[in-house]
Amino acid sequence: MSIIERMVRRWGAAGLLAAAFAALPAQANERWRAYTYNAVATVTAVKGLNALLEAVDKETEGALKVRLHLGGTLPITATNITQAVADNVVQMGDDAFFVGSVPVGGVVRLPMLFPERAQFEKAWDAEAPFLRADYDRKGVVLLGRYIFPENVFWSRKKLTSLADIAGQKIRVVSPEQAEFIQRLGGIPVTLGTSEVAAGIDRGVIDGALTASSGYGYVWRDLLKYSWRLNVSFVDSLVLVNKGAWDKLAPATRSKVQALVDEHTARMTAAMAAEDEELTKKLAAAGMVVTEPTAADLAEAEKRITPYWTEWGEKRPAAQEALRKARAAAGR
Repeated sequence: MSIIERMVRRWGAAGLLAAAFAALPAQANERWRAYTYNAVATVTAVKGLNALLEAVDKETEGALKVRLHLGGTLPITATNITQAVADNVVQMGDDAFFVGSVPVGGVVRLPMLFPERAQFEKAWDAEAPFLRADYDRKGVVLLGRYIFPENVFWSRKKLTSLADIAGQKIRVVSPEQAEFIQRLGGIPVTLGTSEVAAGIDRGVIDGALTASSGYGYVWRDLLKYSWRLNVSFVDSLVLVNKGAWDKLAPATRSKVQALVDEHTARMTAAMAAEDEELTKKLAAAGMVVTEPTAADLAEAEKRITPYWTEWGEKRPAAQEALRKARAAAGR
């Protein structure tokens, strides 16, 4: 009688099968930390991220659980989220301040270059392969992005025209926005989202560039003016550490990627839908909401247009991405 036959007689077929499965190495459930620059749990972006992570837990049947930490709750500055993911300090990051770490990402942030959402998305798709390649060299996987609506001017001081920007300290999220503010006579200040409210309150800054459905509505009690010149749309990237990502089973990775695609699209659509409604609410509550005149738009574009070419000349590695993005968007 063979060994297998003796084992079957002793334990039965079902018992033998159970023993065989027990002997197989179990795949450990993964527990990740995620970090976002977003500092308020009630904004649409954070609600969307939490919905995404809940779906990941459910769809992977607990194989991957991710806990989201809000901006300011971990010792990670907004401008260092990409590095924190690369170093595996956190396994997932939500990063809108990444351009300093991955300069090619500034292509779609060039002020007034892609003023329509359709143009921005075409440009982003053209830029994406370059962005993914740069992240891959850092040991980071770019899973996707969501897009904030028009980033416009907000201030506690009078701001109803281009001339009013001169001398005002405006919070920015990228070098490209900073350049725009400087060319309009303002003073750019980079602050993480969790620092802005205190910065306005203490006079460190006078205002900020953001969307109504970003933080314009959140900071409404600190601001009095909203001047609706669209500097650019802003993309926020969903990043994961490559080592942590590669440890996941292929099926788990496929589920996570599909969920990121689904939920980031929902977040983008939800913020776009609510932006106009929130702007109207702000105006009804006393916010001075002003559309730029045609003359101001023309003057602003005149001042910033040379920078589009200068930006590429100073970043030879990004010139091809810029060329392809402009061609894709017809700009």
